[in-house]
Amino acid sequence: MKSIKAILIMIVWTALSLAGLYYLGALDNYRNPLWIIPIGIALLGIHMINMYLYFVLAGKAPYEWQKK
Repeated sequence: MKSIKAILIMIVWTALSLAGLYYLGALDNYRNPLWIIPIGIALLGIHMINMYLYFVLAGKAPYEWQKK
């Protein structure tokens, strides 16, 4: 159950982050050399925060099936 909650929170975080990028104009300026690096860093940050959220919220629950 912890995994499902973690995944739902990750989906909300990702949706809000991507909406923020959309409203900042990332989709209109992704070919602009001045925007490439910040957009890439933002996407990497979104991914890293997703991983952090999953492992903090789910804990060791995803790995309990290996004990059986």
